[in-house]
Amino acid sequence: MKARAGDYAVLLGPPVAVGSAVGVVLLAGEPEAFLPLVVVLQPLTTLGIVVGLVQLTRTTRGPSTFRLVVYEGRAAFGAPPTFRRQCLFNGLLSAALLLMALNGLRVPGRVVPGLAWVILAMNAFAMALLLFRMIRSGPLLITVDGVAIDGGRTFVPWAALEPGSDSPQWTLAHPELVRGRPIKRFQPGQVVSLDVSLWFLFRSIHSYLDHPERRAAIGTPEELERLRGTLARQVT
Repeated sequence: MKARAGDYAVLLGPPVAVGSAVGVVLLAGEPEAFLPLVVVLQPLTTLGIVVGLVQLTRTTRGPSTFRLVVYEGRAAFGAPPTFRRQCLFNGLLSAALLLMALNGLRVPGRVVPGLAWVILAMNAFAMALLLFRMIRSGPLLITVDGVAIDGGRTFVPWAALEPGSDSPQWTLAHPELVRGRPIKRFQPGQVVSLDVSLWFLFRSIHSYLDHPERRAAIGTPEELERLRGTLARQVT
């Protein structure tokens, strides 16, 4: 369960569309058509960036989107990664920067074209970093033995966690028990973007800390329904 194909399409679609449109205009030998193209595309990409920024600030609400999955031969609850909001914002921002840089390359002189090449390089580097993160991403899984982060690159056994001072908080009390990639604090929402309400995720983990006898049922449809039924929807 890596990043979804739709996330890649949302990220790469806008800059590819803008680059293709500009390429068609330039290859057609009609540079006078470049200005109308900019006039049309620049407001669209700017409006899209605003919409993407609004999406980034929204809080994920609602019940769990956990799936029943198999991890190391045993059933578990999995929250797949999703980068849709990040991809929407970054894809449109990349398209706007690409359009601005290509326009700058047409300006005579050295300074403006030089800045345009810098923008293109930084834009490509930022896109490559996000793509690398998406390709290496993995789900967060709640298992009988503990919590696997990012597809299992980090595994936090139940013994490493303790309830926090304020429900539904909890703390990483024994980091020495964590296997795989070391972490200082257990903050699932900051490790990978997840297709699950973080409120629900935190309450679910806290539930298994308070009631270890329920861990044996993790991975069963009945237990998943119990979680969805007993943990109320987030109200903000």
